[in-house]
Amino acid sequence: MGKELRSFFFVIAFSLYAFAGCDGTFIIPEDNLVFKEGTLDLRSFTFDEESVIDIKGEWEFYYDEFHYPPFHGEKKLTGYLNIPDSWQGFTVDGKKLPRSGHVTLRGTILLNKETIGQELRIFIPDVASSYRMFANGVLLGGQGKPGINQFDDTPMIKSKYYTLMPDSDRVEIVFHIANYENNFGGFWATPSIGNKHALDRERMVTIARELFLLGALLIIGMYHWGLYFYRRKEKSIFYFALFCFFLGIRIAFTGNRYVLELFPGLHWPTVFRIEFASYYFAVPVFLLFIYHLFPLDANRKFVKLILGISFVFGLTLLLPISIFTILLYGFQFVSFITIAYVIRVNALAIANRRPNSKLFLVGLVALAFSVAVDIIRHSMNDRGVGLTPYGLLSFIFFQSLILSSRIASAFTRAEELAESLKISNDSLVAMTENLELIVEDRTFRLNSTLQRLKKDLLLAKKIQQKILPTQELSIPHIKFNLYFEPQEEVGGDFYDIFELNEGTIRFFLADATGHGIQAALYTMAIKSEYESIKRFITKTDDLMNHLNQKIQNKFAGLKIVFSCFLLDIDTKDNKIYYTSAGHPDQILMGTEGVKFLPRTGNIIGLRKEQEYTQDTAKFGPGDRFFLFTDGILEQKNNKREEFGQERILKVLKDLKEKPGDRLIADMVINLFEFQGKVGQEDDQTLLVIDWV
Repeated sequence: MGKELRSFFFVIAFSLYAFAGCDGTFIIPEDNLVFKEGTLDLRSFTFDEESVIDIKGEWEFYYDEFHYPPFHGEKKLTGYLNIPDSWQGFTVDGKKLPRSGHVTLRGTILLNKETIGQELRIFIPDVASSYRMFANGVLLGGQGKPGINQFDDTPMIKSKYYTLMPDSDRVEIVFHIANYENNFGGFWATPSIGNKHALDRERMVTIARELFLLGALLIIGMYHWGLYFYRRKEKSIFYFALFCFFLGIRIAFTGNRYVLELFPGLHWPTVFRIEFASYYFAVPVFLLFIYHLFPLDANRKFVKLILGISFVFGLTLLLPISIFTILLYGFQFVSFITIAYVIRVNALAIANRRPNSKLFLVGLVALAFSVAVDIIRHSMNDRGVGLTPYGLLSFIFFQSLILSSRIASAFTRAEELAESLKISNDSLVAMTENLELIVEDRTFRLNSTLQRLKKDLLLAKKIQQKILPTQELSIPHIKFNLYFEPQEEVGGDFYDIFELNEGTIRFFLADATGHGIQAALYTMAIKSEYESIKRFITKTDDLMNHLNQKIQNKFAGLKIVFSCFLLDIDTKDNKIYYTSAGHPDQILMGTEGVKFLPRTGNIIGLRKEQEYTQDTAKFGPGDRFFLFTDGILEQKNNKREEFGQERILKVLKDLKEKPGDRLIADMVINLFEFQGKVGQEDDQTLLVIDWV
């Protein structure tokens, strides 16, 4: 018994060390660093390489509304929601809010001058059941697609890290969160912001820790499955291996949800059901393991009862998510009863002096304590780092000792079989050790490569954003508003705006074939060739001819093709001159009504010898241009219908008296509502030009 207790205390000490955060990341404990009435004041705080702050406290809360930044006009504030609390049960005008709905959360972070331009990380934990996040009006990303109702909502729950480089001492963070599925809507844990080195280190350690647990469970499960293959009479080995596999599935589908990293296109409701199924099936399998480990002390009828109840709860997974997530509390009660019963069986086994019953108790205490604590925290909607993985590791370690002891006893009764099985066991142990080393090495290399790729993509995104003009460009008589959203980190859309000469403004919009990294590289080539001639060729058709020749001469082997639209606005003569190279018909809304500007030549790069013509039209005060790429026009919904020209015209006519930023915002909202659960299929660029 003395060796067993020493082993127990060693494992517990190791688990507490890992749980305490052996990564070295320092979480700032100051109670005053919290949001108060929607503002987090960090002006007296400087981020160093160990700084991570929980961004919790009172956020501005707008229920049943999606407000897009920047907030125009006064918005009716529902109240202040204390993150990470759920809005479920939040009292408004004497009524408690339901768990479902869509909300806007807004918080402002005040920074000191030293923090401006520093690369920070924001960690967003699980958010139920979909969200998108803005920082100073820029969409950083999100999970799923939050909608205004359950039909428009696409759920996806997964923790994520974002990069933030503040360009001012004031950062406005806005969340759009929708929940029509889970029992708790909103944050399931506390988000945090910190130095990139600190949060990158925390992320790396978390990934390594969970992958280690996953690998250990799978290897131990495979090992005992192999033992059962050669010793079918020992049913406890079979159920122990099955228990390890179910726990491995649960680790892969919870926490950082690595299964979504490997298979990002998996159907989310199915992923969520697998997560619950791993819990519902692990409990009865664990009970079967105990029953076959101590058959003389267990009650067969009770085991059958728990199996039946677990089967019924498994059937509830066929119901909508919004229903079976509530029923989870009932199964948590079943889990408590099962744990209590297992403790009783173990106590009887100790009293009856069953072999290895005391060793089982040591592992059971560690597991029961960790599971009980996590269930209590889960019911309180506190879903931080759980104790269960560490208690589980301790438990599995001791169960492996028990099963090894039983197998060793069987070997003593059959010397010849024992010798043969010992050789197989040694071979499996050696293979297991090698597999662990290989898994550790491959995991390290994979993580390193993944980090480099993500860093390169982030740099490419920043470079692409830097080379594109911003709305801060001041042009006499002309005001423009734009929207640029690539399908991936980088895209194949490119636009340019500059003053050709006094009174003439030149706009250029191009759309390279494809999207992603390849299309982004194409845009670099397009920009390079366009920049070399844009100031020296005054006629739009001549410029298109020269651009086509340059692309053909230099990049013929790469087969770079793209559509583009070149527009010169002469503010002195109130005229426009344009050439369209295979681009969709752009729209001019003037005093004479709506005018479509059709293509005046083929797309660039098709043939070396092709002609382009220049057309002209009137453009004066009060007139408006609407320029766009085909990513808007050809976006499809779940019926495979395109957004199309008619829907664009309807928005333009309905908002013809509204300012350009309002027009773009409504156009994007209409596009989101139209596409529904269908993802963005191409890069999207909108440009509204007004004569003011």
